[in-house]
Amino acid sequence: MIKDKRNSLESFIKEQLIGPGGCGNNFGVYVSNENEKELVCEVLNTTPGSIYSTGILFPRKDNQSLLMSDLKYEMNDDENIGDENLSDEDSDEQGDDMRDLGNQEEDEDINSLSRRFPDRIGISCCVKNIKSLTSSTKITISGRYYKKLSEKTRLYVNIEDYDFFEKVYSIEKCKDLFSQNFRYQDKKLSLLKVINKAQDLKDFRDKMRELNKYFCSIIAKNPNGEYDSIYTDSSFQDKNKFLSAYKERLFKSLKYVNREGEYLSPDKVAEHKVRIAKIEQYETFLSYFEDILSICDSKGFGFWVGTNFCKEIDLSAFAFDFESGKRKIIIPPKEGVTKGIVKYTLTPEVEASLSIWLQIYKGINGKTYLKVMLANDSTKVKVDTKHYYSIVAEKVNELTFFGVKIDVSSSEIIPYRNEINPELDDCEVSSLQYLYRNIEDYAIGHICSANWYYDNNGIIHVCSEFMPSVETPDVEPEPRDKTKHVFDEKTNKFLPKKYVEDNQYLQFKWLSVLSSNTDTEIVEGLRKFADSYQIWIKQLDAAGNSIGRENITKCEKDYQRIKNNIDEFLTNPDKMKIFRLMNTAMFMQLWHSKSNNQEQVLKDEKILSFEYYKDKALDTTIFPGVVAAWRPFQLAFILLNLDGIFQSKCDPKWEKRNELVDLVWFPTGGGKTESYLGIIALVIINRRLLLKNGAGDGVAAIMRYTLRLLTTQQFQRALRLILALEQIRKWDKYNLGDKEISIGLFVGESSLPNHYKNLAEEIRKNWVSDGGHGQIPLDRCPWCGSLLREKEVSVDHYYFGCSNKKCTYGKRNYLPVRLCDDHVYEEPPTLLFGTVDKFAQLARRVNVNEACADSRRLFGNGTGCNPPDLIIQDELHLLLGPLGSAVSLFEAAIDQLCSYKRQDGLVIRPKIISSTATTRNTSFQVRALYDRDICIFPKNGTDYDDSFFAFYKRDKQGENDNWSYVSKRKYIGIMPTGRTQMTTQMRLAAILFVHRALYERKNKALLEINDKSFIEAADYYYSIISYFNSLKEVGKTDAQFYLEFTKYTRRLFKRVLRFTDMLECFYAYNEVFSKTELTGRLSGGDAVKELTKVQTIKWDPNKRLPYLKEGETNIYNSAILPADYILATNMISVGLDVSRFNTIIINSMPRNIAEYIQASSRVARDKEGLVLTLHNPFRSRDMSHFERFREFHEKLYYYVEPISITPFSPKAVEKYMPLYMATIIRHLYNNLADRKDANKMSIPIATELKSELKKCFENRYARTQALDSTLHALEREIITKEQLSYIYEWIDVSLDQWGFSSLLCSWTKRC
Repeated sequence: MIKDKRNSLESFIKEQLIGPGGCGNNFGVYVSNENEKELVCEVLNTTPGSIYSTGILFPRKDNQSLLMSDLKYEMNDDENIGDENLSDEDSDEQGDDMRDLGNQEEDEDINSLSRRFPDRIGISCCVKNIKSLTSSTKITISGRYYKKLSEKTRLYVNIEDYDFFEKVYSIEKCKDLFSQNFRYQDKKLSLLKVINKAQDLKDFRDKMRELNKYFCSIIAKNPNGEYDSIYTDSSFQDKNKFLSAYKERLFKSLKYVNREGEYLSPDKVAEHKVRIAKIEQYETFLSYFEDILSICDSKGFGFWVGTNFCKEIDLSAFAFDFESGKRKIIIPPKEGVTKGIVKYTLTPEVEASLSIWLQIYKGINGKTYLKVMLANDSTKVKVDTKHYYSIVAEKVNELTFFGVKIDVSSSEIIPYRNEINPELDDCEVSSLQYLYRNIEDYAIGHICSANWYYDNNGIIHVCSEFMPSVETPDVEPEPRDKTKHVFDEKTNKFLPKKYVEDNQYLQFKWLSVLSSNTDTEIVEGLRKFADSYQIWIKQLDAAGNSIGRENITKCEKDYQRIKNNIDEFLTNPDKMKIFRLMNTAMFMQLWHSKSNNQEQVLKDEKILSFEYYKDKALDTTIFPGVVAAWRPFQLAFILLNLDGIFQSKCDPKWEKRNELVDLVWFPTGGGKTESYLGIIALVIINRRLLLKNGAGDGVAAIMRYTLRLLTTQQFQRALRLILALEQIRKWDKYNLGDKEISIGLFVGESSLPNHYKNLAEEIRKNWVSDGGHGQIPLDRCPWCGSLLREKEVSVDHYYFGCSNKKCTYGKRNYLPVRLCDDHVYEEPPTLLFGTVDKFAQLARRVNVNEACADSRRLFGNGTGCNPPDLIIQDELHLLLGPLGSAVSLFEAAIDQLCSYKRQDGLVIRPKIISSTATTRNTSFQVRALYDRDICIFPKNGTDYDDSFFAFYKRDKQGENDNWSYVSKRKYIGIMPTGRTQMTTQMRLAAILFVHRALYERKNKALLEINDKSFIEAADYYYSIISYFNSLKEVGKTDAQFYLEFTKYTRRLFKRVLRFTDMLECFYAYNEVFSKTELTGRLSGGDAVKELTKVQTIKWDPNKRLPYLKEGETNIYNSAILPADYILATNMISVGLDVSRFNTIIINSMPRNIAEYIQASSRVARDKEGLVLTLHNPFRSRDMSHFERFREFHEKLYYYVEPISITPFSPKAVEKYMPLYMATIIRHLYNNLADRKDANKMSIPIATELKSELKKCFENRYARTQALDSTLHALEREIITKEQLSYIYEWIDVSLDQWGFSSLLCSWTKRC
């Protein structure tokens, strides 16, 4: 049902933006012959330019320079056409001036286009042999041309509810009014006689208004002869008693619930609905006549009849021969062949026509390219002070062509792109080219997009597109063998065979201490799992390609690392115990995340003991029909990282911990979070068992994010893991220490109060017993689902517990959470959870006298605990540019604070784990951020669509068919023509809004029986996300929503729909629209509130009018509906997982492709959804992506840009070095830790500090320069000799100034 909804919506968008179908099937014309009948495609009640927004070729203006020398915008430069890595100029120049195609010079390109009102489009393709082009190539031009209907009596309106129409039409009052001017026959209404005079038309409309009032009074009259109280209300004046006004008042009454929850009686509700239904019938009846009458209105735009055209071009008249030494042939329009191929004569002086330009070019890559340009060379439009060039102007529309398309077919067309160049300097680019080598593209567009397909004869066609669409394959975390297939009875299709048929050794409970399996059985199961990876690797065939062989070698290294870790660590009983406890905690947190299991806990009312989880907590109640298990890549990543948690005998310097960042790379929605939650659990358990006398307490792991919304969302998931570990500790069975295992939230003041006092005020002000807690990111008990209670254990010190006394965290127990900075510092949590910017507080919050203000305690200073062992950095791709440079320099301080020297003299650095769904140039980024090497997992083998652990989902109907990718997410590109991007956004939003009504009317029968599949489809497409690249754009749209957006919606509703089923009330009234936002304009607490609303409030047809409260018989809740429009920025681009989000409008391409992938991945996570990318024609970046839309989306991850970080540039040093230096000095030098100690700086201390600080950067420089110059040339440039000298100079100057200031202060005091 959801796929049907998406297909229906896509068709409607196309009808409204490109056409035909802008007015539905409301109008028609009586034709004079069969030939005309075939050509007429639609009739519109206004100019086509008023309706359609793309796929349009406009005429030129008469006052514009049209010389080729005026070219300002060229898609292809002669030196670049067809070559790789084209660079686009960043220009936002609009330029309305049209330019001619004539008088071109030899080195000029024919592709000269205005971006706002394009008068030509084109496509380029690559051909094998130009000699045979004339005989093998066919060019077809198609589109629509509209002409204003002059014979007004030819127009008719299609009658839908003709039974009611005929019944009312036969009433004497209607007969008298309509019979002289209208004709009704064959369910069509037309004019019998044209009303030409303006006064006569006004008089007739006045009579219709009186008829409208008459109908209104009939409906308002009760059976007893009295009138409805709403109709007779004193505020409803007689002059306003029209059907539409009465309907609005009735609907308002239907929506109203007073403060006490009192509402209309069921009989009254039914009566109101009956009246509205009658009103809609009469409104529809009158609307037919109003539509017809509008053709008589001289002030209107009239009715326009659209006709199709389709012309095939004969190329036999051309000879494609290059002149000696020339690489280009330009063929202007040729009379009788390519000039005026489509022509409509309006007057002897004015004609609308289309012509074809051809260009053939030999690229420097040796390929030959054919460019076909379609130009509107109609008579130029006169523009002066009295005549404006407007999309609604009649003169412009008469010379405009709509829905234009170029189709070129030839057996000579070959793939457009270059083959792989093995000599490219960038190894990463070479590798990407190799992985995506099997994706072929055949064309690019010019002010349009390009598509290609094979016809039934195997001939390839390339064609222009204005609404290109691409479905991106789903990524399946299930390893499959694409060389083998099995028949799947559920889908009735063939699927690739699974590598891991028996997933027993992936199951959480099977791997945990809750199972009766021996350690040996688990080890054997894990070896089988690892061996399945090896089987896949052995099947890879690089076909002699060096890049392919290198990829296979990398995969083999990962396999060997996994296997060695299993053999060395998990055969050790102590380490196996840690591994099994980790699986126990992961199973418990997952089990408690499901509401049905929480209900079981409440119902059983038993202590949650080891035996309870072993016997009562079933692993089949988590996911319907399956046993809860790891996704293969999650478990593999954990096994891969065992040597970063336990030191291998073969790794004396512990390089896997000290020198390596392990990065899990998996597409969005794949489950990366679980993989590093498992590693966190391993580290916490190992630390508690390994370190005695309290050294294992304190912060074990730091988990950092870059976005507030992401932090609070992921906190809920991490909290459940901590509760599981604390539950295990409370069993007192596994020696996990006396100190509770806890979690702390370390975020900014706008998201959460930072001090005990402020937190207490927030609790007193906003904590309510029904679950509303203001900024506090706790809703219900994560363990049993009960309401939470707050408890003030001392002045301003609050703890949070469960109201269920039987719960582990109920009665006298509390949730082990730290929610303010004071609490985080005073009692450092086991898992510290925060944003990267918050860690800048470390330099400021140091206090030698107060534990609750001393950030040094997070790193074990003053607590007797070891510093943190693990740092998790999620969404690594966000650390780029200035933020990346800032984090990079500060990361050096974090690394030092987390490092310590072991008894054997080895310096132990924290293990760093990272994750991302979009990675490029990652080795450079990680080296700049963390001064470590990188291991990306999982790695691709020989194809982009299969890394064993990440497999592009596919199936096939027949055993011998080719595989077809399975997809939920469809991208559609839209490029406005003739309109601004803002106007097109409004129109697009209106189309999405109105389609909800159309789809409900189409599925009325399903709605009446509350069909679940229909309700789900309606809900998934109800709320629309509109994604912006800046808050300025958000502000513009926000200001327009209740004015322009709703206006366009009402206008479109009336154009395509008649009045029925209260659809106008539900979908077009101003007061029913609502918007929300998830942007940086909201505080942290407000953002979480809004997110909760959009997640929990679903579209329910039984709740769009007031509905009974649960358990009540006469107390009602107000109607509740989800937000129609959600304004969003990059706040939502990562970590947001809301299944009902299925439509997003991307307003212009984001600043980088990684953000585009992340933002668009917020939709279609559960069911089929749409990404509508609205390109800006005045931005070259947008234009470039639109022209290559298909190829770009088929190779989406290929186009992710490399990340740039410059942490040691002079500007970065000046800006961020003070923060680094202050942190290091205050944390590592006790005599300078307190604020008051700043004046203790002396020359000896400054000298010592200079030496120590310089030594850190000297070591960093030495480590960087020690890298292999062949493999790590770029990384060696992260810190240069010149930059090191500048850092030394900066340290000297800064400490000298500090020492001088301190000395001056000391002298002043003595004086």
